[in-house]
Amino acid sequence: MASLTEPADPAAIVDHAEARARFGPRYQVMLLALVLLVTAFSYVDRTVVQILAQPIKEDLALSDLQLGLIGGLSFAIFYSCMGLPIARLAERKSRIIIIAVSVGIFSVMSALCAVAHSFTELFIYRIGVGIGEAGVMAPATALLGDHFFPHRRGFALSVMRLGFPLGAAFGAFFGAWIGAHYGWRPAMLAVSVPGIIVAILFPLLLREPPRGMCDPPEQQKAAAVVPPMREAFGALLGRSEFRHMLIGLGIATMGLYSAGAFSVPFFMRVHGLSLAEAGSYLGIISSLSSLVGMSIGGLGIDFIARRSIRWYALVPAIGVLLTAPIYFYAYMAAPPLVAMVCMLVGGIFLFFHSVPTLVAMQNLVASNVRATAAFLYFFVQTLVGVGFGPPVTGYLSDLYASHHLGMSFSQACHGAPLSAACESASAFGIRMALGTSCAFFAWGALHYFIAARQLGRRERAA
Repeated sequence: MASLTEPADPAAIVDHAEARARFGPRYQVMLLALVLLVTAFSYVDRTVVQILAQPIKEDLALSDLQLGLIGGLSFAIFYSCMGLPIARLAERKSRIIIIAVSVGIFSVMSALCAVAHSFTELFIYRIGVGIGEAGVMAPATALLGDHFFPHRRGFALSVMRLGFPLGAAFGAFFGAWIGAHYGWRPAMLAVSVPGIIVAILFPLLLREPPRGMCDPPEQQKAAAVVPPMREAFGALLGRSEFRHMLIGLGIATMGLYSAGAFSVPFFMRVHGLSLAEAGSYLGIISSLSSLVGMSIGGLGIDFIARRSIRWYALVPAIGVLLTAPIYFYAYMAAPPLVAMVCMLVGGIFLFFHSVPTLVAMQNLVASNVRATAAFLYFFVQTLVGVGFGPPVTGYLSDLYASHHLGMSFSQACHGAPLSAACESASAFGIRMALGTSCAFFAWGALHYFIAARQLGRRERAA
């Protein structure tokens, strides 16, 4: 198959008007509400580990590298490995059932994290969380693609992605409050319960739509046949604009998740905030910045991309590039209040990349590979961004702290409470590591600009 969006012959085109009537506006509202809850609770499980990073570190005597591995790589490896077979399964089987089972798995595994008593145990349970979450985002993205026309997918995917700031707020506020009053273990257990409830409701209230229900007629023939995996990946990764958008996504997300994993420890170590203060403030910042940034990027792309498909990459490029100097100043020079304001503003620009990149991965491919395209998006975002961002930043933090101390930080400053010299080295390490991580934003923006140029060439050629 030379193209995944080749024109269909008239006999292969199906009139989905009757099906769309059954999945009307009321149903779409219920669908969006449940998908929003699913994404929110999937992000709670990620956020609460970041919020509780400092007490977990002290209780289990972890290094910053181990902290980064628990918050990043343990989750990301199996999330990424399981994501592909689940995405391919979602091209053929019920996405409703796949999502419900996956939500149940990651909620139960998140609850088990509360009983971990070592780095190894917590690492294994976080692997289980990653396996569960692998079955959520790609099927949910493809499911929304079948319910909404192309010019409305930016809106639908924005609603889905807004689950992240809601989940971040829930995890930050409740996780920090319960953690401060009762400890990190009850906090991990408490935030996992709502996900189990949503897992039960999902298959009870929703039903599977026809594939390609809202696609234009020229894509309906492709929707009927699922191509082999090699052919699907070749058609997607064979396009240079997709490759550069995926590279930009992965690198920019490394900076994003480095900030998410270590911002609470940064404000606790550098500016002396308590866990409750840092968790609450950072919960507001991350929730508001992602809410505004995703809304502007997601709703705006539905309109501006009609003028040129280059904007699928230009919007992320501009936003991510503006983030770098703002975050750098927040980490390296600003007093605490100013730093928080800078992180709020910089975070808004940073989240410009999220929805436009995902919309491009849905609107520029046929529905028979839509879940596979969504898998590529979340695979790169998770394996590269979540998997390597926090560990690399944690490693740099330990390295900078050891340099400041003049000896190995992990050997000289094991456990808690720390000496004054160790506290100073710990604060220096996290500040320098986060400042260094701002280079990820500039690097990612470069690839988005290259992708915009490639999209412009394709558009002119067409």
